[in-house]
Amino acid sequence: MPKPTIDVLDNGVRVLCEPMEGVNSVFAGLWLAVGSRNEREDEGGMTHFAEHLLFKGSARRHWRDISRAMNLLGGQFNAATSTDWVKVYTRVIRKDLGEAFELLTDLFLRSSFPEQEVERERQVILEEIAMYEDIPEDLCFDQFTRALLLPHPTGRPVLGEPEHIAGYTRESLLRYWREHTVPGRLVVSAAGAVTRDELLARADAMLGHLTGGQGPELPGGEPIFGRHERVLLERPIEQVNFCLGVTGPRPDPEAKLAWPIYDTILGGGMGSRLFDEVREKRGLAYSVGSSLQLMRDGGYLMVSGSTRPESAATAIEVCREQIRDLADNGPTDQEFETALSLLERGHLLAMEHPGVRATMNAERMLYGVPHFDTDEILEKLRTAQMEDVREVARGVAGYGSPAGCLVGPLKGATRLEEVFPPTTGAA
Repeated sequence: MPKPTIDVLDNGVRVLCEPMEGVNSVFAGLWLAVGSRNEREDEGGMTHFAEHLLFKGSARRHWRDISRAMNLLGGQFNAATSTDWVKVYTRVIRKDLGEAFELLTDLFLRSSFPEQEVERERQVILEEIAMYEDIPEDLCFDQFTRALLLPHPTGRPVLGEPEHIAGYTRESLLRYWREHTVPGRLVVSAAGAVTRDELLARADAMLGHLTGGQGPELPGGEPIFGRHERVLLERPIEQVNFCLGVTGPRPDPEAKLAWPIYDTILGGGMGSRLFDEVREKRGLAYSVGSSLQLMRDGGYLMVSGSTRPESAATAIEVCREQIRDLADNGPTDQEFETALSLLERGHLLAMEHPGVRATMNAERMLYGVPHFDTDEILEKLRTAQMEDVREVARGVAGYGSPAGCLVGPLKGATRLEEVFPPTTGAA
């Protein structure tokens, strides 16, 4: 599993290719290094809105033609927006790569944002926002990121606020997209049944004509920080959903892997501290765990779960006790070795999917993190140091009361505000 090849077209478009033997599919995508964190406050949700409109018609195709072309190719086509980037991607069989890549670039470069479709998609996005408001886990996560990260732009919702979405015009959205679609911000990444020469030729033919260099300076480049607030939201549902967390992890140029090892020990599936203590030993929750989110120059660790209101305070206390115990006593040798084994095997399994490889390669490029091949990553796991993990554990526990959000029937819970006192003035 070698490193990807990295080439740069004359105009600055970066092209990453990782051929894979024994597969008949190709995952290919276009990443634009602009995300919600780069929007001004009066542009909130514009990147995501533009992503939706990429599928609604181009100078060459009506939206029905786009849908039909995707169906005829029979593969996977989709798009996504994050805090740091927007991407359009496909997975198709090898012989369809040429048609699929032409379709991707057509959507990216020549979308026309038809007026009627802007109005229709505005309603779709407002429904999407409303849908997430109705899903307790999603609402809790959205409010958690706000509580943890605001006023930093990464704390603003990727989807935007309804009052902003309602006011965007076709002209403002098209201007925003075209202003940012410049070669210096574009990354092409592919993995699977593809060769370097083939991908380079297609990228040059489809994207080599672009001009604009790096484009205007992007806002939102400051290191990630946050207020670390605590929010409680009453909702008439059965369980209390909770998300707790701290800022801290950053993309690691040296890939010491201390943060992912800590995350795995704390809440990485069956056998983790949280699963054992909250679910298996006490029966306080069906689902509980932790996750690590890395962004361009920062990130956060989140503990999440759901439980009945009478159990919520105890479940949160147990989670915090495990965080404190890991800081005070460190993981055991067995926990450390188990986490290394889980990460090693998880990496090897993930690397069998072309989409995982292409995505990892693109994000490493966008985040400025070196590309390590599988042997190098496994060697870093084998040489990981327990003390580095203990240092992470002490840092996480050092925040004291973590930021976060509780959503659910809070009035039916006891001791919640004692265990998780809300921040004065938090929304």
